[in-house]
Amino acid sequence: MDQAVHAGGAIASAAPRRRETLRIGIMGAGFGGIGLALLLRKAGFSAITLLERADRVGGTWRDNTYPGAACDVRSHAYSLSFAPRTDWTERYAGHAEILAYIEEVTQRGGVMPHVRLNSTVMRARFDGSDQTWRVETTDGATHVFDVFVSAVGQLSKPAIPSFPGLGDFDGAYFHSAQWEHGVQLAGKRVALIGSAASAVQILPEIAKLCAHVDVFQRTPSWIVPRNNGRYSAWRKFLFRHLPGYRWALRQYLYLYGEFLFDAFRTGSWRNGLLRRSALRHLNAQIQDPVLRERMVPAYELGCKRVLFSDDYYPCFNLPHVRLVTDPISGFERDGIRTADGTLHTAEIAVFATGFDVRHCLQGVEIRGAGDTKLQDVWADGPFAYRGVAVAGFPNMFILYGPNTNLGHNSILVMLECQSRYIVQCLKRIVAGDLGTLDVTRAAMDLYNERLQRELKGMVWSTGCGSWYESGNRITANWSRSTLEYGRQMKHVAFADFIERPRQYGGLNAVEASVD
Repeated sequence: MDQAVHAGGAIASAAPRRRETLRIGIMGAGFGGIGLALLLRKAGFSAITLLERADRVGGTWRDNTYPGAACDVRSHAYSLSFAPRTDWTERYAGHAEILAYIEEVTQRGGVMPHVRLNSTVMRARFDGSDQTWRVETTDGATHVFDVFVSAVGQLSKPAIPSFPGLGDFDGAYFHSAQWEHGVQLAGKRVALIGSAASAVQILPEIAKLCAHVDVFQRTPSWIVPRNNGRYSAWRKFLFRHLPGYRWALRQYLYLYGEFLFDAFRTGSWRNGLLRRSALRHLNAQIQDPVLRERMVPAYELGCKRVLFSDDYYPCFNLPHVRLVTDPISGFERDGIRTADGTLHTAEIAVFATGFDVRHCLQGVEIRGAGDTKLQDVWADGPFAYRGVAVAGFPNMFILYGPNTNLGHNSILVMLECQSRYIVQCLKRIVAGDLGTLDVTRAAMDLYNERLQRELKGMVWSTGCGSWYESGNRITANWSRSTLEYGRQMKHVAFADFIERPRQYGGLNAVEASVD
């Protein structure tokens, strides 16, 4: 890595910026980081480094290898628009197929040589003296970048609740995103803690193996039919040889998702329609009326993540699968004690307890201008300008940042909008020979005030205590359709940014060129 050295009053070269020499550091090599790198390369930026903590690219699809792991967005909508895959085997692809796709586009797009594997970022600090980001990794290296991008996303930090006595438990336990494949489940008594997105995929698979499964449900989820299935040979032939057919399917899936957006408005008729569909699904698949009643959510549909499954509910008709709704008091050597005093014996505990969205960047010390710490700025919950920039952190951008999550469509749509937006910003830095681009505090505050007003009319603000919120704010989700997000992100409003000239040994670009 080239490192500019500024010694004493020496003046660095006053040569104007070029795209191929602008040093760009990207933290994370999942869908966000890889997709951005592909677009940057197409735009002529080549001094790109992706710092990846693991020994393989793939992000969430590398980490989540639990039984049944799959996407709840249709395959042809869950791929990059500029790098489509023609041979998806199922309507909803599994993790292995999605991971293979990410690795394929990484190689085919020439991004792999830019990836530094096993490079965990410890801290990133903006150095105002030379307008660079200095990024330190656990291997002792310090990388110097002109631009720093966080592409770790919202769902990257597994969360395990601090249950009393967990250390006393005699059995194996692990989070669903850190699955221990060496632990054999066949013939064992397993406690599956959680009943949301990961759990509904895990249970149907482990129920085939285990002697007994207790599913610990804190809050029931709204579940609608998934209607998965494998693509026939003739459909795959059309996908491969008729790009127009594949494109039409992708457009249909996207527009159908946009049609569903209104279901997340409080009291909308589409919300009622989806609610009725979910209740019909539950009534058709659960035989016991008492059990059915325990699985009906008391909150408005969509306030927590809506789930898609064809085979979760039927598991509870099996004699060796039991739903536990009493709160967990703590762990003991032989199992889990609930508030009613019952000890639920278990040999293995699987935590399908989601992710710490609010503190997804907590493990990385990020300091901006004036040594301001991002974690301090976000002490009451994360926020950003359009989800991609934070005032006081010049030349830093975020992918899948605050308030860019969705409930109705593919997150890759949002990531592509953000990546193209960031590319525009970097083009501006080069064209204007800028030192830094920094969103104003006023623009960021105004944006978030409007955003939070809009979110008050959405189901996420109805008080169900979901991971979408921090305190009294919704910090995860976007308030409008992806069509509207795309419109807002199509062109950068540079009037909302402070543009500072480059510094050359303490002089700005104009002074340096005159000297």
